[in-house]
Amino acid sequence: MNELLTTGIDPVIARRLGPRGWRITFRSSHEGMHHQLYLNGRLAAWTDSPGQRSFILDEPAALAGVRIAAVATTHVSTDLSGQLPAEDRLPPWTYRPRIPRRPPIRRGDWIEILGDHATGQFDSAPLARAQAWPEHVPAWAFGQDRFGQGGFGFDGANAPGLGPGAFGAGAFGIDTDLIDIEAILPEEGTHQLLIRTRGSDGQVSDSDPTLMAVVPPPAPPDAILATSYDPQTQVLTLQIN
Repeated sequence: MNELLTTGIDPVIARRLGPRGWRITFRSSHEGMHHQLYLNGRLAAWTDSPGQRSFILDEPAALAGVRIAAVATTHVSTDLSGQLPAEDRLPPWTYRPRIPRRPPIRRGDWIEILGDHATGQFDSAPLARAQAWPEHVPAWAFGQDRFGQGGFGFDGANAPGLGPGAFGAGAFGIDTDLIDIEAILPEEGTHQLLIRTRGSDGQVSDSDPTLMAVVPPPAPPDAILATSYDPQTQVLTLQIN
C-alpha cells in the first residue's frame, strides 16, 4: 500500500526569503492530510498541521530537487522516500552509493567520495565525507558483540536483523545497515567516481572507479520581463534572461 501521495499538489512555488532562505508554497487537494517536503529524495521537513501550505528552508548547500507529498497524520515524520516516483528518489545529479557497514571497515575510519568533476582527472578533495562507524552505531562483528548470542552463534545480537538492513551483506550472510553518504554533482557530463576508506592511521583503500552521466537542472533565469500585452487576444509576451 502506498502511504504517500504526490498527485494533486500544485503549483509549488519557491520565493526568496532574505539573503539565505526560501519560502516554499503549494496548493493541495488532500484536505485533512499532512504534507512532507523531500529534497533530492530525502525527507527534509513536514507540516505541523493539515492546513499548513508552506515550508521555510535555509539556502541549500547544493542543487536540490523539491517534491511535496501528502501523508496521513500517523506517517507525518516517517521517511517514505522509497515510495517517491523514480525520478525524485535519485535525481540525475545525485550520487548515493550503497555502502554496507561491515569488516574491514573499522571504528575511526571515514568514507569519502572522490570525483573528477567530469574533467577526466580525479580531485584530491573529497566531494563528500562521512564517519564510517559512528559511536551510536553498535558493533556486531565477531568478537565485538555479546559472544555467541546472535543467530547461528555469531556475535550479532545487536545487528539490524532480517530485513531492516542490506540483505545478506554482512559477515556469514547476516544483514547489515548502510553508511549514509551522497555527493551532489553540478557539472553536466560523464563523471568518474570512487569510494575511499580512510583509516585513522592515514591508510586509504579505494574502490574501482564508476562512471555516471550527470544531467543537472537548468540554471534559474536572471530575470523575467513582460515585453508586451495584447488586450484583444489576452496574449502576454515574456522575455526570459
